[in-house]
Amino acid sequence: MMDKKLKIGINTFEGDVIEGRPSFELTADGGKNLDYAVCHFDPNRFTLDKACKMAAEAAEKFKSYGMDFIANFEFQNFSADSKGPDGYEWANRPDGTHLLNLPARYIEALKKAGNLVSLMYDEFEHCIIHTNKSIEMAYKFKKIMRAFPLCKTKNVVEQGEFLSSQLREYFGDLKKKGAPNLCGEHVFPVLYHIFAENGITPNFKSQKESYSDVQYAIAAGAAIEYGTELWNCVDLWYRLTNPGHSPEEMYNNLVFSYLSGANRVYVESCHAFVTKNEEGGELNDYGKAFLKFSNEYKDKERNYDVHDLRPEVAIIRYDDSFWGQNDPIMWRKWLFGNNKIKPDGKSKEYIRVFNILTHGETCKNGLSWGRFSPWSLRKHRSFASLNNAVVFDGKVRKEKLESLKLCFLCGHCISDETLEDVASLVKENGLTAVSAKRFLPENIREKARGSYCEIKDGKGSWIAVDGFGSSKLRKRVEPFIGSKGEIRLKFENNTVRLRISDNGEAFEIIEK
Repeated sequence: MMDKKLKIGINTFEGDVIEGRPSFELTADGGKNLDYAVCHFDPNRFTLDKACKMAAEAAEKFKSYGMDFIANFEFQNFSADSKGPDGYEWANRPDGTHLLNLPARYIEALKKAGNLVSLMYDEFEHCIIHTNKSIEMAYKFKKIMRAFPLCKTKNVVEQGEFLSSQLREYFGDLKKKGAPNLCGEHVFPVLYHIFAENGITPNFKSQKESYSDVQYAIAAGAAIEYGTELWNCVDLWYRLTNPGHSPEEMYNNLVFSYLSGANRVYVESCHAFVTKNEEGGELNDYGKAFLKFSNEYKDKERNYDVHDLRPEVAIIRYDDSFWGQNDPIMWRKWLFGNNKIKPDGKSKEYIRVFNILTHGETCKNGLSWGRFSPWSLRKHRSFASLNNAVVFDGKVRKEKLESLKLCFLCGHCISDETLEDVASLVKENGLTAVSAKRFLPENIREKARGSYCEIKDGKGSWIAVDGFGSSKLRKRVEPFIGSKGEIRLKFENNTVRLRISDNGEAFEIIEK
């Protein structure tokens, strides 16, 4: 059987590793508690020669611990001027865009010790859809530096497919330079499918400012659909506070990663694990909670991973990058970072569906506490009620849908092939398909009347709706959405049921 153990890591920094600082040394504990590290590199501070030397040195240090590593790059997200002291341009491009630009020589230095797993473009989706927001803020919102050139269109799907081709070209160039893999690190629950379609590993943030299991449901759908691994960053930041989550919440998010079949998990960042003292430092409650988890779960056998998940509920939609952005300054009402394309009712449909699936716990208008709204004033929770649900994009095919009992068809675009597959599963498997009328088969659409209409079709049913917020629809799908206060995941040979704590930071395992 293929090794399905969860690989456990920490997020550290190049200087911590090379200089052996307590934040790395204490947490790594000789490497026995860790499989790998996600290491921040800032090569733009040095000449290319020096940057290559330091990259190779860090790789060797990880090797001495018996650890692999993922090279993380975030410096370009905060600096409009990313030129090195020798004149090498690490991010700025002749067309005015701002996108990480790693030379082949540097990638080869990272690979020298043979333990480089992947490159990581930190918060890549954030930079794309919010136009390198941190740089813009530094210039008092007067300077916009996009990651990619925009498509000259107002069409959502054309812009999305243009971005897909740009990501494919970007990753292809990195592979030619020697990169073994590429992943993002998603603050917002979008672009997982477009990334995965082009070979970029989905890497969802849990805790942070979203519900962890909602992020998982979207990222897991992308990993299942496109056959990638699923990685998980348990992020201690909450808005501008680090640590902004309790040690207990962090511990439970790590356990959730194991139970939900993620392939890799790490915590951002290990600096929060150590309290400085005269001897250099000692592990605090966060460090102790992390070591408790790593001691319990490193090398723990698991006979499944995310690809053994058999979802019973799915949302099928085109990922147009909408998560609830609604602020004219910070999170502008743009899709894909294109100011010509605004979210509309189709963009918002899947968010209304999540409100149904979580028993009303998620916001009807967004999927993040980062949204500017009265709802976001409520206390953050990591876990929402959710019953074996995932999100697929509009290109998913029948073999990924066979286990479904309920699906929702919404958004801007679903391929004809996918719609034919869904229609087949309704007739043959007894699937219940809730659909915006524009996606109904023609013979079903002819029978649809009013704002809500159920039509039998073979063994299953179509529910034709004008919108996804009606009380009638909520009542109809109750048998499919599980119990309030619980998370349920059904794998091929396992079922995981969790009862969520009152504060939403922890859970009790009911079934495993």
